[in-house]
Amino acid sequence: MAGKLQQSDRFPSLTLNLLDGSTIKFPEEAPSRYTALLFYRGIW
Repeated sequence: MAGKLQQSDRFPSLTLNLLDGSTIKFPEEAPSRYTALLFYRGIW
């Protein structure tokens, strides 16, 4: 298992599925330098 991110570490590359059915490669295609991600686990 990878360790926690530390200050100045690069965020790992992720491909995220968006609600509209499209995908985005994060952080390469992030809309700005400062972007917030919200992870919702749904109902269990």
